[in-house]
Amino acid sequence: MRRERRNPFRSSLVIEPMWRRVTLAAIAAGTYALAFMPMYYQGGAGASALSIFPVVILGWLFGAWGGLLAGIFSIPANALLLSAVGEPGWQIVLGPGVGEGSALVVVVGAVVGLLRDLGVQLDRHLTEWRRAEERLHATEDRYRLLFERSRDPIYLTTAEGRIYDANDALVRMFGYSKPELLDLDVVNLYERPEDRDRFREAIGEAGYVEDYPVRLRTKDGVLRDCLITATARFGPDREVIEYQGTIRDVTESRAMEELAERRNAELEEALAELEAFTYSVSHDLRTHLVTIGGFASILWSEHREALSPEGQEYLRRIVEAGRKMDAFVQDMLSYAKVSRSDVSLEPVALDEVVDGALRSLDGAIRDRDARIRVDGPLPVVLADRTVLESVVENLLSNAVKFVGEDATPRIAVGADRLGDRVRLWVQDNGIGISEDDLSRVFRAFERIDPSRFPGTGVGLSIVQRGAERMGGAVGVSSRQGEGSRFWVELRAAPA
Repeated sequence: MRRERRNPFRSSLVIEPMWRRVTLAAIAAGTYALAFMPMYYQGGAGASALSIFPVVILGWLFGAWGGLLAGIFSIPANALLLSAVGEPGWQIVLGPGVGEGSALVVVVGAVVGLLRDLGVQLDRHLTEWRRAEERLHATEDRYRLLFERSRDPIYLTTAEGRIYDANDALVRMFGYSKPELLDLDVVNLYERPEDRDRFREAIGEAGYVEDYPVRLRTKDGVLRDCLITATARFGPDREVIEYQGTIRDVTESRAMEELAERRNAELEEALAELEAFTYSVSHDLRTHLVTIGGFASILWSEHREALSPEGQEYLRRIVEAGRKMDAFVQDMLSYAKVSRSDVSLEPVALDEVVDGALRSLDGAIRDRDARIRVDGPLPVVLADRTVLESVVENLLSNAVKFVGEDATPRIAVGADRLGDRVRLWVQDNGIGISEDDLSRVFRAFERIDPSRFPGTGVGLSIVQRGAERMGGAVGVSSRQGEGSRFWVELRAAPA
């Protein structure tokens, strides 16, 4: 059976529920009425003065109004009881020299009831005070638990800077024992005394600081880079009473940040040198390739008859290899140019860029009898014109190129507005890309079906690199044998 817990704050002055008080009142009044006649025969008419006892009880049960009403009703009750035993009840109760007694009973009932009400109020206030005190103790216990178990060092100092409370994390951080730390002036923890003064100025303006950078000294003299988050508690006259704060040691993370910055700087410098070296080598290599290719072409056109069939085949291979190598070097130079050139974003009309790319590819378009539809007008984007022209030209070149020889290239160009961005897309009816190849299609030197479609595999890398340098993105959706849709997403130019 469930046992009801007793509320320790329940007042003994309050008897609940109401039916219990009414029952006790009825018993008190009934007991007096039934005992009146025996008391009358023992003490005479003066026994009516004993009505003060049930009035006191009623006042205690029902408060000031209950005691007052009980005292008032005791007067006619006594008169009726005296009349019942043959006495002139009203004359005795209200007669000269006796009425004061009846009035006294009324006053006593009211006073007792009033005392009962005051007692209940006092008891209620005491109960609330005890509850508030218990809540305060519970809050203090929770605060102390959080304070002591926090992994971040926490401290409290006086307005003068004397530490008067600190948790174990702070003790471990600085290497002092707790008694030593609690007897320490915070100025001894700063790298320089003037740092403490600057900290006080900063916290005095707003009453708090967040992630304030300082360098603090441990007991063994080691300097630690720290961030302090603290508040000042002020008195009535806006004078500082105390400081409360937490300290975060960022020495290791700051060292890692500095190391990462140095490594990034070194990496950027190495990449710049590598790009410059690649560009220089590619440029010089192409110069020699052009020379070799030129002489090989002269041999082929003017002196091949002097060679044996085997020699002619070797010469043809040399000329073909030279052309491929020259195309590869040109693509490398184009990629290096996109990577190294300064990018300046400005409003660029996509219509103009697409028209320019189509003119540049006019020969390839005629050779394949390609059908190209531009769904214009196209919007204006924020881009570098030179880089964007290279990106669009490579997209269109791929769309014309990667279509089977037995099919006529049919290409559509359009753009969609996506909030503050524009997505330029090129749709073709080419060979498409398998799902396995989609993830590598933008990688440098990756080629799809090189036996049917010769090339260097750099074109789409130029597209991706150029888009990224302009703050954009690239993507493709395709299925093998069903064509592809490549897209470039850039920021729209402000209206």
